[in-house]
Amino acid sequence: MTRTLTACGFILARNVDGQRQYLLLRNARHGGWGFPKGHADPGESELETAQRETREETGIKEVTPVPGFRHESAYDVRSGKRGSYHKIVVYFAAWALDAKLQLSDEHREGGWFTLDQALPRLAFPALQDALQQADAHLARQA
Repeated sequence: MTRTLTACGFILARNVDGQRQYLLLRNARHGGWGFPKGHADPGESELETAQRETREETGIKEVTPVPGFRHESAYDVRSGKRGSYHKIVVYFAAWALDAKLQLSDEHREGGWFTLDQALPRLAFPALQDALQQADAHLARQA
């Protein structure tokens, strides 16, 4: 039986001059853009994992999760580091109360982008879908 690992993170948003922007991070190892996320530690809830990983990867400590948004995707991974496993990734939407970045060694670049700027940077359809769904959810909350 294949083991399952769960990773959680936030699709972080902020408003600048009435326009929503989203935080994207560029991975130092493979160069792909994505959202802050990471594997859950034993005993952590999904939200606790998302909050810890966001702090560790971005330095952003104050976020306000948006009620009613949870996006899940799953895929199989073949990795030399962790072996083969089934991965479940859960994203929550959150407002960043502090937008100053302090990137960890895991990322070589990060920035805030509008939806139109962010979507083409995301190489995986699952990430594009997650962002579009989060954006639509946030628009309904406004």
